[in-house]
Amino acid sequence: MKFAKIFSLFSILVLILLMTVSCDSLEVYNTPGRGHGPPAHARAHGYRNKHVAGMELSYDSGLGLYIVVGRSNHYYHNGYFYRYHGAVWQISSEPDCGWKSISKESLPPGLRAKNKNHKNKVTLSKL
Repeated sequence: MKFAKIFSLFSILVLILLMTVSCDSLEVYNTPGRGHGPPAHARAHGYRNKHVAGMELSYDSGLGLYIVVGRSNHYYHNGYFYRYHGAVWQISSEPDCGWKSISKESLPPGLRAKNKNHKNKVTLSKL
């Protein structure tokens, strides 16, 4: 009988402790300043914009990469900016400096396909 009372008291204390701890550690994707919507790792399909290095980006699901809003022939993919400038493709980690020429084979798949559609004669407007 004494054992049953001690066991009941111990069980109640354990339950109270578990409920208290679980309430403190519960968090539901509440990151300040991010707003509501899909998580950052979710693929966007033409409706979500984001900002990188002060540039507004809009996802193009046909190309599988972001287009830099307000700059013609500027793209963003996996941490790099790409642009078609002076009849050559260029890459940079920043949108305003550090541009280096790259081969067409080094382009992301979406830009490579866009380039092939123009039969290696890209007719995009220049900056």
